[in-house]
Amino acid sequence: MNPYDHAHALARAMQAWEPYQRAKRAKEAIERDEPTKQMVLDFYRRQYQLEAKRLRGEEPTQEELETLRRLSEIVQLHQDARAYLEADLELQRLWMDIQRIVAEPLEDVRLWSLDDIMREMGRES
Repeated sequence: MNPYDHAHALARAMQAWEPYQRAKRAKEAIERDEPTKQMVLDFYRRQYQLEAKRLRGEEPTQEELETLRRLSEIVQLHQDARAYLEADLELQRLWMDIQRIVAEPLEDVRLWSLDDIMREMGRES
């Protein structure tokens, strides 16, 4: 079996996996509720903005951190939003694990790695 066949089989397995199904059901519920959808999108937007700021070497302000904390508390109170965020987090972990596993054989044929570059830059990956 070639790697593409395995990749397609993996995609099908992911779609059959319960966390994927939970995320899909929660997404469908959220899409029927525009205020909840906007709240979740705002939460992700603010979360990614803070992460981008950190990656640029900037520190988020107390106000930004407090706003995200309050929004997180509000999101957690909404059953569909909480279910979606929990399932999405589980899917993100799965994806990171899959990327790590699939990338391992590539290390044997690369002249450099992300770890090497980050060490050169004085950062850890």
